[in-house]
Amino acid sequence: MKKILPVSLFFVFILSGCRKNATDSSELIGSWKLIQVYDKNTGSMMFPPTSNMDIVLTFLDRNAFAGHTLRNSLTDGTYTQNGNEINFQTFSMTKIAEDEWGSSFLTVLHACSLQSSVPCSPSTIDIQGNLMNIHTPLRYDITLKKI
Repeated sequence: MKKILPVSLFFVFILSGCRKNATDSSELIGSWKLIQVYDKNTGSMMFPPTSNMDIVLTFLDRNAFAGHTLRNSLTDGTYTQNGNEINFQTFSMTKIAEDEWGSSFLTVLHACSLQSSVPCSPSTIDIQGNLMNIHTPLRYDITLKKI
């Protein structure tokens, strides 16, 4: 019995440290604000400009999303998810020119439609606590924080 307890605790410790490969869609539901953009071309991080607003992405039930940038509203958005892979599909948007911060965010949402290959390479999601990273095959990756 004395040998079983340490071995059991060892396996519990190892299993609790494993990362999840799949993201349950219920983990996405809610509002997330953009806190960081990684530009793979330059290897640099961008952070939010000083503003009284945030860029927000809200995942709704049934693979729908909405949100806003500092200048535009996003409505009627749809996405597909398979485990930790996500493809943002269509959405409606107001048409005000974006700054670099908003443009990089929209590039992530348009990642599938901007690729020349069919089917496109999906973006991937990694959720750790209240942070979500979206990695795209394109120039930008983003980090959002649940609000």
